[in-house]
Amino acid sequence: MARKGTDARREGADERALSLDEAAERLGVSRSTLYRWQQQGRIKGFKAGRQWRFRPSELEAFEKASHPSAAAVNVMELSDALSELAKTRGAASGVVFDPALSGYPATAEEKAVEEAFSAMLATAAEASASDIHIDAARGEAVVRQRLDGVLHEMVRVPKSSHGALVACIKAHAGIPLDQRGLPQDGRFTIKVGEQEFDVRTATMPAVYGESVVMRLLIQSQVFVDLERLGMSPEDLEKYRRALRAPVGLLIVSGPTGSGKTTVLYSGLKEIASSEMKVMSIEDPVEYSLPHVTQVAVNRKAGLTFLAGLRAFLRHDPDVVLAGELRDLESAETAAQIAITGHLMMTTLHAHNTAETIIRLLDMGVEPFMVAQTLLYVSAQRLARRVCSECGEPDEPEVKELSALAERARRGGYELPDRPQFRRGKGCDHCHRTGYRGRTGIYECMEVGRELQRLIMARASAEEIEEAAVRGGMTTLAADGLRKAAEGITSVTEVARLLG
Repeated sequence: MARKGTDARREGADERALSLDEAAERLGVSRSTLYRWQQQGRIKGFKAGRQWRFRPSELEAFEKASHPSAAAVNVMELSDALSELAKTRGAASGVVFDPALSGYPATAEEKAVEEAFSAMLATAAEASASDIHIDAARGEAVVRQRLDGVLHEMVRVPKSSHGALVACIKAHAGIPLDQRGLPQDGRFTIKVGEQEFDVRTATMPAVYGESVVMRLLIQSQVFVDLERLGMSPEDLEKYRRALRAPVGLLIVSGPTGSGKTTVLYSGLKEIASSEMKVMSIEDPVEYSLPHVTQVAVNRKAGLTFLAGLRAFLRHDPDVVLAGELRDLESAETAAQIAITGHLMMTTLHAHNTAETIIRLLDMGVEPFMVAQTLLYVSAQRLARRVCSECGEPDEPEVKELSALAERARRGGYELPDRPQFRRGKGCDHCHRTGYRGRTGIYECMEVGRELQRLIMARASAEEIEEAAVRGGMTTLAADGLRKAAEGITSVTEVARLLG
């Protein structure tokens, strides 16, 4: 009887146990990694026939034991790192987390980690940084902030603090701590002084420990009046004409981080009202837009860009915005939306306006569809502004200037006899970079009859650009050199952006 009872208990335990695949999925690792851990004795398992099984209690014990603990943090070393960070910041306000973690921090080590994390956020917020990057190296972790599109080192923290710092960030962002083998995403909200930030967090497993990127988003910064985007009066009028059009396809192109979303959102801010039905599908929805029905992509549920765009047609919209065109089907659907009586706004990754058109054709969209629906295309970059506090007259290198001037001439701009070139020496106001803030460099194309004819003939990007310049378009090089000649940015910055 005793043996039967033992067998029954063992069978009951076996029924509750997880298979190798299930256990690996729970821990966020591969089957081979979990098997290797079992062979090494790091995690307990047992054989059921020829298959390995793992009890949930054993997995839970392993998870707790493997979590990054603040107990290993050297408070003195971390304090030394913080003192270095304090030298680079002014009287930055403290950080208020919304919501704060219940019961955290508790120990002296946890308090040191939380203090370090708060100092990083406050410093980045004070400097108007867009992102914070934390990357583990062999003996330490490097923390950097992105200022005006360029990464600058903030501080280096001891390697012993890296795991606890990442765990602290994950806890605030609502990211599970037990899945360090997979990329993860989360978010949290903070208040620094009077400003509120939405902090988008992404982690990535790396050789020396998890890499973390936190993007600091301020709700008010995306709603910029069109006059403040940095467009020339002529380009601004082209964009406004496109926004007022009842039908057509409007595309903003450029690399990641070039301000495409800001331009589209600022345009929507000007035209959206309670009298219009405006719908958007985004991945993710980064800001809340007034008078706009916003939909977030959810691939697990089957809600892709394509599915959302097709569903929008049943909701009688006046204006539709799609975060990005990524494939032939979404591009064709966008063109169909434009051709059936709607204003369709979207983005595309391309170097300039002519290549945007070529990209659509290369995707497989029929030339007649592109020619018939395309209303307006712009390409853009974000150039750093010369610091207003330490800016001084500049004499660019002849070779660099002559090459850019030739490109600008072909793009519709002649350098004046007395340009006002400037550069920044570097000061406390600009964190010794010589730049503070950014402005847009634009190339705005209205698609008229000549361009429609070239699109139908599948003309080259060079032919399309030349025709657009004849029609009044100024290229990125032309607009960039114009802003450098006016002292807004530097020749070196324009050359860096355009290559």
